[in-house]
Parts: sequence; structure tokens; C-alpha cells
Amino acid sequence: MRHRAVGVPRSALAIAALATVAMALPVVALVARVEVTRLPELLTSESALTALRLSLLTTSVATVVCVLVGVPLALVLARCSFPGKAFVRGLVLLPLVLPPVVAGVAVLSAIGRRGLLGATLEAWGIELAFSTAAVIIAQVFVAMPFLVLSVEGALRADDGGYDIAAATLGASPAQVFWRVTVPRIAPALAAGTVLVFARALGEFGATITAAGSLPGVTRTLPLEIYLQRETDPEGAVALSALLLVVAVVVIVLTYGRQRSGPWRRRPGPDVAAVEWDAPSPGSPLSVRAAVPERGLDVELDVAAGETVAVVGPNGAGKSTLLSVIAGVVQAPGCAVTVDGRPVEEAPPHRRGVALLTQRGHLFGHLTASHNVAFALRGSGRRARARGVLRRLGAEQWRSRYPDQLSGGQAARVAVARALAAQPRVVLLDEPLAALDVESAVDVRAALAELLGPCTVVLVTHDAADLAALADRVVVLEEGRVVDEGPVDAVLTRGRTTYVTHLGSSGSY
Repeated sequence: MRHRAVGVPRSALAIAALATVAMALPVVALVARVEVTRLPELLTSESALTALRLSLLTTSVATVVCVLVGVPLALVLARCSFPGKAFVRGLVLLPLVLPPVVAGVAVLSAIGRRGLLGATLEAWGIELAFSTAAVIIAQVFVAMPFLVLSVEGALRADDGGYDIAAATLGASPAQVFWRVTVPRIAPALAAGTVLVFARALGEFGATITAAGSLPGVTRTLPLEIYLQRETDPEGAVALSALLLVVAVVVIVLTYGRQRSGPWRRRPGPDVAAVEWDAPSPGSPLSVRAAVPERGLDVELDVAAGETVAVVGPNGAGKSTLLSVIAGVVQAPGCAVTVDGRPVEEAPPHRRGVALLTQRGHLFGHLTASHNVAFALRGSGRRARARGVLRRLGAEQWRSRYPDQLSGGQAARVAVARALAAQPRVVLLDEPLAALDVESAVDVRAALAELLGPCTVVLVTHDAADLAALADRVVVLEEGRVVDEGPVDAVLTRGRTTYVTHLGSSGSY
């Protein structure tokens, strides 16, 4: 079976064919002009080899600089809000639209002897203009936008849920970046890095303007091609063909890697399980959540080892309440106390609060075993992770990646990971909502067995969750508590339309 496309107008096909010919014709003409018999001689001349070595050196250094500087810049642009953010993004985009010669003049105006920094640098004995360093600076200036845009696009496409999950498992911002964010954006990072290398390798206008054309110092391969065009046309064609081959390799590396999927950590050798009995006892929780922007004003107290279900219609503020407890949402009117200790100023990874959503947010580059081990500290993490999975009935899936798990299997692994962190408070935001009925029954039974000693705040729309898991229920409407008490009493009273439907139909 195959899906039939709607199709495109014939005129579009004709124009597309003409565009393809127009793009291919210069490339075919260049290849046709290459004298294959003289190719080794032309490519191994002293001037060609010198230019090639210089190009590879400067391009490699420029690429490393772009990665070291560009990735943090992309991260800040994607994840932070600050005055002048649009201006900074405009500066990043500027080299993409500037003519290369203008870019070179701009670089020279900054580092030249009469430039903005040139006089100061010269007083310190540093001369950058018309040096190899100037070549690198020019290449970085024109090439870095490719990396920043590629990485920022990948970061902006991510909803941040994976980072939040990692933070509530105890990972610091640096650990989240290296262990979660970087692997997730690895394809975009690789593509951006390859594009930077290609752009820097082919840079001409900015280089010749800011650095000149000194043999062995600033004369890169594109400059050598330009000069040989007048004195040795065949040599220029051969060197151009070399850059053409590099461009083809860049395309293969960029788009071939994207087709093969994101980077994954190998499962590694199997280890024996270390038995895991149960999660650690929970701590008392007290919350004052006042978020005027979202219309939330709630006070909630949960005893140690108690499971409180929070129910209400969509938009009532249930998920916002959990976000306040987890430290994902902060507001001046909020106060959170865990085990008698105020934590409203503490970052998510220092609160001892684990947040589990219906998506689970298992890290796609890690196996089930490594996902659980992520939440553990100390030696023997994989052995202990296997023990946790065994306790949840998920040991047989330990070597699978998240996309190889069914919804019910992934939910069990996500629960195992959350409980393995030994949190003082467990937050469950509709953890069974995305599961089919049979899987939901199995996972609900596992939760009922394991959550006994935990302090839990559960958001749900299912009366079965209330019956199996909750000790008490709190009803929210428009950001306010309108009823609370034992599950049976609240459902029987039915003070709101939502609760009435929930009690009669079992879900809402």
C-alpha cells in the first residue's frame, strides 16, 4: 500500500525542471573542464598545497571558535528573555545579508591599525590585521550565524519538558545541558558545524579585504583560485573542483546524518540487578501558590505519605500548581515548604521534588536502564537501575530506547525513573492520560503498590485514579479551591458540574 499525493501543477514541474538545470549547468561545466590527466600535478603544486594547508588550519580553528561561542549564544537566545534580545538576534543575522566585502571592511574597521580595537591592541604588541588571525576572525564573523541559527532552531522547537524532567530528577543546569540538551540537539549541532566549516573554507571577500593575500600567511584556497584564474586557468579549475568535492561531502554529512536519526548512547554490557525495595518515605508539603497572571490563588497542605488528588476543569490551574511546587513557575506570592524547609527560592534540582507528566519525557538517546540510572547518584547506578525496573515489572525492557516502547511500557519506565530519584515529594500530572485502558490499569496498580510511603500530589481527570491512589481530593475552579475532603465525600456532594460528571461517568 502507498499513499497517493495530491500532486502539483504541471507548470510547477516545468519550472522546477528549469531551476534544476540552471543549478546543475555550472557544476557540470566545471567538472567537464577538469583535465583529469593533469589533476595530480595541478593539486600538488607548492602554491596549491600551501593554500590548502592554510585553509584547513584557519577553517578548523574558526569552526572550533564558532562552536565554543555560538552554542552558548544560541542557548541564551532560545531559552532566555532579556531586553535587547531582538537586537542581539539581528546582529547574529547581519553577516548573512552583508556583502562579503562589506563584512571584511567591518572586520578591518575593528582590528585594523586605525580600527576600533587596533590601536589598543598594537600598544600591547598585538597586530591582527593582514595576519592569519585576521583570516580566522573574518571566517568566524561570516560563518557563525549558520551554527547559531541551526542550534537555536532546534532548541526553540523543543518544549523544554525534557530539561524540566531532568532538573526535577536532581540534575544541575550544567548536567542538564551536557547530558540532555546536547544529545537532543546533536543532529542540528552537527549540521551547523559542517555548514560553518564549509562557509569558512569558501570565504573570499571578507578574507581578502580584512587580511589581504600574503602567500603562506593569508592566501587561502579561494584566494589562490582567484589569482590562478589569470595565470593558470587550468589550475584554478582543478582547485575549484577540489572545493566542489568538499561541498558534496558537506551535503552528505549534513543531510545523511539527519536521515540516520539522532545520536544514541549504546546500551553497554549487562549487569546484575541490585534489589530495590521501595521509594523513601515522603515529607510534608505546604504550598501557597499565587500567580495572578494565570488566575491562581491556592493554599495546599499535604501530610507526609499522603496522596492528594487535584481535580478540576481544564484551565483551573492544576498544572500551574504543580509547576509552582516543582520550581518551574516562580512568582512573588508563592511559598513552598518541604519538610518544614522553605524552598521557593531553590532551583528545581535542589527541591527534592520529582515531576512526572503524561508524556513521561524519557530521554530518547538513553535506554530504559540508562534513563532510570540518570536519576541515581553514586556508584553501581546501572545495577540499581535494573533493580528499580524489576520492581516496576519493566526489567525486560531495560535495553530498549523510548521509541521502542509501547505507551504502557514507557509509563512504567518513567515511573521507575521518578521514584528512583528518592524524591521527598512526587508530582504526577495526568500520568495515565495518554495510555489505553489496559495499560492504564496495569500502571495504576503499580503506582498504588509503590506510592504508599510517598508524599504525592496527583492531577487527574479519571475517577479510577481517585479510587485507587488518592487519600484526599481537592477541587479547583478558576484558580480557587471550591471543595476538598475524602474522595467519596467530595464525589457524593458534587458541588460543581465538573465533580458531578466525574462521579457519574468516571472521567471528564
